[in-house]
Amino acid sequence: MLINIPKQIKEFGAAVRQPFSYNLGENIYIWFGILWGLPIPLVTILLHVHFLGSKSLEGLMGEVLGSPMQWLFLAHPLLFGVVFGILGTIRNDKENKIKEMVMQLKEMSIHDPLTGLKNRRYFAHIFHDECARSLRRREALTLLFLDLDHFKRVNDNHGHHFGDIALQETSRYLEKQCRPYDTIVRWGGEEFIILLRATDESAAINFSERIRLGIQTELNPDLPFSMTISIGLAQYQDNDSLEDLADRADKALYHAKQTGRNKVIPWSMLSAESNL
Repeated sequence: MLINIPKQIKEFGAAVRQPFSYNLGENIYIWFGILWGLPIPLVTILLHVHFLGSKSLEGLMGEVLGSPMQWLFLAHPLLFGVVFGILGTIRNDKENKIKEMVMQLKEMSIHDPLTGLKNRRYFAHIFHDECARSLRRREALTLLFLDLDHFKRVNDNHGHHFGDIALQETSRYLEKQCRPYDTIVRWGGEEFIILLRATDESAAINFSERIRLGIQTELNPDLPFSMTISIGLAQYQDNDSLEDLADRADKALYHAKQTGRNKVIPWSMLSAESNL
C-alpha cells in the first residue's frame, strides 16, 4: 500500500494548528511521548555522573547544561510529547471521522432514501420496545396500514418523477399530522405504517379519517392530479407479534380496497361481521 506523502504532510500541518495537540488534560498521547523520551536525558545525566565524576548537584547541572547539544538531549521528553500529541490529534480526528461514517451508515440503514421516513427495518427493531412500553403503562397501541389508491396510474399516466413527488408530499403530510412520539414508516412502495401510542381504536379511527380527508384535499396543489388513501387499522392485543398485528391491519386495509377505496376500516368491523 503506497503512502500518500502530501496527504500525510497536510494532515500533520492541520494537527499542528489544533489546540488538542497540546492539551495535557485530554490528549493522553502527549504523556506517552514524554515517557518515551524521558530515558534520553536520564541516560545523559547518568553518563555525566559516571564518566565525569561530578559529585555535587551544582557541578553536575553545570556540566549537563554546558552546551546546546546537551540541551537537545534534555529536551527530548518535551519534543517527543509535542510530536506524539500531534500524532494523537491525527488519530483522534480519524477515529471521529470513522464514528461519523458509522453513524451516517446507521442512519441510512433505518431511513427510506426517497421520503426520509423510517423504514421497515427500523420498525421491526423498535416494535417490541413499543409494545413493552404500552403494556407497562397500560396504554392502548394501534397500528394503521395506509395505501395510496391507484398509485400505479400515477406512474403510468404522469411518470415516476411525479410518483416520487406524490410519495414525498404524502410523507410530509403524514409526518405533520403525527405526534412526536408516534412512529411513521414507509413500509414499501406506496404503503405506509403509523404506530399510535396511547391511542385506542376509536381515537385511531378519528385520526385516520382526518388523514384520509387531508390527503384528498390538502396535498400539494401543484400536483397535476388528486390523491386518495385507504387505511386499515388494528389495536394491539396482548402477546401480539409484529406479524399478528400487521396482518390484522393489512386485512382491514384489503377490505377497504375491495369495497371502494378512500375509506377507513378497523379490524374490529371485520371481526364483528365474521361473527354474525
